[in-house]
This record gives sequence, C-alpha cells and structure tokens, in this order.
Amino acid sequence: MNITEAVNMILKRYPDYGYDIFLDLNKIKDDNLQEAVRFIASMRKRCRTEPKRSRKINRETLRDMIKKGYTYKGIARETGVAESTVGRKVSDYGLKRLYHQMHPYVCPPGIKPGVHMICLNIEAGEQKTFSSINKEEKAFWFRKGYLRDRTKDGKCYVENGWEFRRGD
Repeated sequence: MNITEAVNMILKRYPDYGYDIFLDLNKIKDDNLQEAVRFIASMRKRCRTEPKRSRKINRETLRDMIKKGYTYKGIARETGVAESTVGRKVSDYGLKRLYHQMHPYVCPPGIKPGVHMICLNIEAGEQKTFSSINKEEKAFWFRKGYLRDRTKDGKCYVENGWEFRRGD
C-alpha cells in the first residue's frame, strides 16, 4: 500500500475528512481502513510538541523566582513558556521594578542604566543635566531614540544652540 491508495481509501469512505484530520481516524473500527490509517500515521511527522511545565506562572511564582535571582531566560526555561511571554507577564503583574532591582545590569536593548546626559547652551553658557536620555528627549521634544543615536561613541550633537553629550 502506498500513500495515495491509503488516502483515497479513507476519503472514499469519509469524504468530509481532509488530509489534516487523520488523528481522529484512529478511532475507526473498520479493519480495511485501520491499515490505511496506521500507514499514514507512520509516515506522518509530529509537527508540534507540548512543553512540559514544571511550575504554573502566576504573580507569586514570578515574584519568588525573581527574588531568587532568575533571569527571563531562566524563568522561561523553568515554566516552559516563551521568554517574551515572561517579560509581558512581569510587566503585567507590576514586577518590572523588582526585576531591575535584582538585576541592575540587565536592561532592555539600547538602554544603559544610569546614563546621564549633559546639555550645554552655547550662547548663554547654561548647563542642564538629565538622569536619562529619555528625559532629555522629552524635555527638548525629540522623538524617542533621536539623541541616543546621535550621541553614541562619545559624539556631541548640536541643534538650536544646544550641545548634547553623554555624561558617562
């Protein structure tokens, strides 16, 4: 028996079934069709694996794991969910601040912890210091990431009489 004969035999008897629904055909009691079903099942590859969860992911579990020092990857490995799901759950449960207190050097991509920005008014000599790049961008009405890209690698950026540079 080849695959074409097996499929045709099943579709002739059950025309409503498609090729994708052979898992339900294992319940068929007809001996002639059982051989066709077994043949197709042996050729079919398992396309989806269910991850085994060792822990249920809820607020208390996440809080305990963060306090024990787990990173997002470690939590994802232990609970069996994706790393992005762990990040979203931590954010939803309001545990992001706790996570960054426990992991001060683990920050989202592109954001360095404690990067101070210095703004110098060239004409008046006035100097302002901001605790983060985002606060400076909001104060001067720049779009998000605008100054980050222009002040990388120790470069200074000048616009409208202001000189912007990183303080690190």
